Amino acid sequence: MSNGKRESAKLEVANKRATALELRLQGMTYRQIGDAMGIADSSAHDLVTAALREIPAPGVELLRREQGETLRLMLRHLWPRIERGEPRAIEVGVRILERQAKLLGLDAPAVKQVEVITKEAIEAAILDLEREIAELEE
Repeated sequence: MSNGKRESAKLEVANKRATALELRLQGMTYRQIGDAMGIADSSAHDLVTAALREIPAPGVELLRREQGETLRLMLRHLWPRIERGEPRAIEVGVRILERQAKLLGLDAPAVKQVEVITKEAIEAAILDLEREIAELEE
């Protein structure tokens, strides 16, 4: 690949990353970003992540503070409707708080338990059931 083509490809990737990050900062989900850019949501996530990695740490912290302030402002404007008990306002308020907690790293990581069922375990369970049925028939 010629040097000019390589530079052009780098510029195109940089532009995609910048666009994806800008859309994310506007509050779009990865699915919405993917739809807007004509790519998969996983690709949108990868672009945003790569763009954030390129920002020096103080820049990321600045973005985090700006996002936090935006979320606080949104919640403050929504609060009167939440206090009136409007269901949709409450729902949106909860989503804002969830996003805020995620941004600040307040949520504990989710733990998922995976149970592996083997052929032997199935056969043992079948034998147990057959014994129980036999006991009931006696």
